[in-house]
Amino acid sequence: MNQLIRDDSPAPIWHQLLALFALTVVTQMSNIAFQKLANNEPFLPTVLPGLLFLSVLTLPALFIGLTLGRKVGLGLINHKITDEGRIGVGLRFAVIAAIPLGLCMLALRWLLADSLPAELPAYGFRGPVGGLLVSAGAAVGEEIWFRFGLMTLLLYIASKMRHSALDTHTIPIIIILVVGFGFGLAHIPSVVAYGANTSFAVWATIGGNVAVAVLYGWCYWRYGLLSAITAHFSVDVVLHVLPALM
Repeated sequence: MNQLIRDDSPAPIWHQLLALFALTVVTQMSNIAFQKLANNEPFLPTVLPGLLFLSVLTLPALFIGLTLGRKVGLGLINHKITDEGRIGVGLRFAVIAAIPLGLCMLALRWLLADSLPAELPAYGFRGPVGGLLVSAGAAVGEEIWFRFGLMTLLLYIASKMRHSALDTHTIPIIIILVVGFGFGLAHIPSVVAYGANTSFAVWATIGGNVAVAVLYGWCYWRYGLLSAITAHFSVDVVLHVLPALM
């Protein structure tokens, strides 16, 4: 079984929960504030609904990740790697794998530009600062929601249904793909909001997000949440910041 922060003691999780929740709120609300100010829209009316939405979405995911995660060997950092004195291995893998993947996604977007609807914004349209903020918000929030919450829950259920389910990579890979497909579907509303909801744009959005989600899920399964967040942030910086600087 994957060996991540294995802690069978009833150690309190609330300090981790509160810290991760605060990080989610700060990164998400900073991104929203920047976008509202950039569009000359009021930010304050969005604070209370935003906090409510983030609480409903994030707190259960954090609770699942911090409680059920340790039951299936999942956590923030791979405990075995920590014991071996190689704490940064998961972070290095995330960056080394994410940057080429992000560049491939960027190149593919440029190659398919003529097939995509004109309403779909180009990568980098938010500018360098906006791209950095949206990258941070997505990396923290989406990895907590999809990997730390949903993926952990499915892995836990699988382990209860069959004791040896997590002894090989087969079931985890299937779950990574299932969560990845859900991750892709979750990005469809933004495509619709732009008025770019052609069949090709929808399936391209799903396919692209499944591709990156496989990397994020693998990083979580092998190395922990921090590796998944690092991979997500690295991909998004390539997609949202790099084009804005070119």
